[in-house]
Amino acid sequence: MLTSEDRIWFVGNPWPAGHRIAELAWEGWLDPTGEVRFGFFLESVYYLAEDPPGAPDKEPGATFTPSRSVWDNYGECTIRTGSGFVVGTSKQPLDFAALAEREFLVDPLDGLSEPDDEAFTVYLLGHDSIADHRIRFPVRHADFRFGLEWTGRAALTYVGDTEYRYAFRVRAGDVPFRGFAVPRMMDDDAACALLAECVVDASRFTIVAAGRNRFLRPNEG
Repeated sequence: MLTSEDRIWFVGNPWPAGHRIAELAWEGWLDPTGEVRFGFFLESVYYLAEDPPGAPDKEPGATFTPSRSVWDNYGECTIRTGSGFVVGTSKQPLDFAALAEREFLVDPLDGLSEPDDEAFTVYLLGHDSIADHRIRFPVRHADFRFGLEWTGRAALTYVGDTEYRYAFRVRAGDVPFRGFAVPRMMDDDAACALLAECVVDASRFTIVAAGRNRFLRPNEG
């Protein structure tokens, strides 16, 4: 469950205490090329939600578009999964028991992919861009529940600024993994076989139908 301590910060914006996270979903999916990937959906609360009455439009020392009224025009931040990031292959299977020991470097600035292949898309101050992610799950609360620490950089591409000059970070204390989505063209046997190749303890996942979609959900306990 999200708490007021689960937040996203944009370093240098008018809110040094950051913004509460309204929604955070951690899911994965099976890639038919022979990989498993992770992705997130994150939505902040309304940027001005925690402003005290009479807060100044410009915060002293703010460097990331300092006007609150500019941020107010865009409401809140939403991060969605694009291509996500690889976390398990047949050569290096994903082991949830060892996940807290790993760090994932995603879309480094010196090796950015084509725009359509970015790990994540963002609505920040318009439809902007994020990259140079470092993602960790430093605390394991249960077999499939972890803390999340995520840093990266943003470019305000909506206004034509393509330089990733602004840092952001995310911290969440306890996030459940919801499971792996199964591609529609893949039957159940093939999905289970791919999971067995790419995930340690794949037997602890069960295929569950949700409408027209199927997921390999983790069995807790």
